Amino acid sequence: MASNPFDEESGRAGSEGKRPAKGKSVTLSSPNNWDDPPKYEPPSSTSQRSAKEEELAKREAALREREQNIAKVEGGVHPNNFPPLPPCCPIKPCCYVSLTEQIPPSEQWKMKLLTAVMIYYWVVLIYNFICTVAGLVVSTDTATYGTTMGVCIAYLFLFLPCSLFCWWYPAYYAYKNNSSLGYLWFFLVMSVQTIGFAINALGLPNLGAAGFINSVIVFNASKAVGAMFIICGLLWIVPIPFSAVLVFLVHRYYRSSGKSINEATQEAMTGAASNKYVRQAAVGAAKEGIKASVTGATS
Repeated sequence: MASNPFDEESGRAGSEGKRPAKGKSVTLSSPNNWDDPPKYEPPSSTSQRSAKEEELAKREAALREREQNIAKVEGGVHPNNFPPLPPCCPIKPCCYVSLTEQIPPSEQWKMKLLTAVMIYYWVVLIYNFICTVAGLVVSTDTATYGTTMGVCIAYLFLFLPCSLFCWWYPAYYAYKNNSSLGYLWFFLVMSVQTIGFAINALGLPNLGAAGFINSVIVFNASKAVGAMFIICGLLWIVPIPFSAVLVFLVHRYYRSSGKSINEATQEAMTGAASNKYVRQAAVGAAKEGIKASVTGATS
């Protein structure tokens, strides 16, 4: 009789599937491929999570702003960044300024040096104000040092923006547009500013500068304040050679580019003719002249 081929399989399955006898203990072992359970780690504190979330939010905002600026630049629209004003200021920048993009590469270091001179000038103006206040406090001649401090306050509020708009921006505008009028304006104002540095270093009374002459007067009242005045006089001397060299270098570049005073005059006339306020004033003057001539002819 032929043997059943399934007998061996069924027998083996039966032997493997036998239950253990009663009274015998069975030890269960975990398979080798099971991993140990993860160790418990306490969650981070609320302050740490909030700090990380704030940092991530700041990074996302900065990245979003950078992407927007890049998109504007690629689209030909640059975000205004001049004059540099704090974000809380209600007055916003009115134009876009970039030394690396808009200034010739050979002249960028001159504009950076001019920027350093301007920032240094701001610092000296603030220190000069501190010196004049100290001189007013220690001196018995309150009239003289009161006038000096008053003029110094006027310097502080007047020349901080004027240095930006009267000699830094004209140089930038001249380099950017190759403007003869911008170059001539820079030469004029920067030359006057260099002379002003020398006058402030002297420290003449009632002129708002804590220089050498005022230091001699205040030295009798306080040696410490007198030393402050001497330091201020030395600080006024530092920008003189830099500003003079800048005027010379910019003028040499101006001459090498083929510019002349005639071009500056023509540029000024063109700018005045294209200005709507000048046109309105000219039209108004012409109307008044015609009206006066007609009135004189009929009378």
